[in-house]
Amino acid sequence: MKSKLILILFVFLCSFTITHDYYLSTTSIKWVPSKQQVQLTSRFFLEDIEALMQKETRQKVVFLPDSNQAKIDAFVKDFYLNNLTIKIDGEQQEIAYLGREYKENDLLVVYAEVVFPAKTFKTLDVNASFLIDFLTGQQNIVHLITPSKKKSFLLTNKKTAFDFTL
Repeated sequence: MKSKLILILFVFLCSFTITHDYYLSTTSIKWVPSKQQVQLTSRFFLEDIEALMQKETRQKVVFLPDSNQAKIDAFVKDFYLNNLTIKIDGEQQEIAYLGREYKENDLLVVYAEVVFPAKTFKTLDVNASFLIDFLTGQQNIVHLITPSKKKSFLLTNKKTAFDFTL
């Protein structure tokens, strides 16, 4: 009887999936004048990106290990570039997607850069709408780092953009 109870309890507990109660991404935007670059690093919960890809492709997909690396690479690149825009001094910048990796078994880290030939800028406009239309309550924190200033911005479905003046 005791072993049946343990088995039933085990099956019951295994039937629940563990999900996180908050929806958050972080993006670091670092201006490196010596390299004439804006370096971008974004972190997302892996299960959120996996769920988005499954919804959009209507196919079962597994990250870590990749069930289909080429499709996942293409999806993550498109997702990233379609949800982030950067303007420097009012001019739209081309974002170069560099790649992705997994951290701590539950994070997707995406790397990108903007090559900017000027030694300085006056204004930076950023729009980061990652997962806003997909997850209710999604928040995107953007950390902006320049040689002289550090500032963080909280973006939500009501505010997906910010302007920064150096």
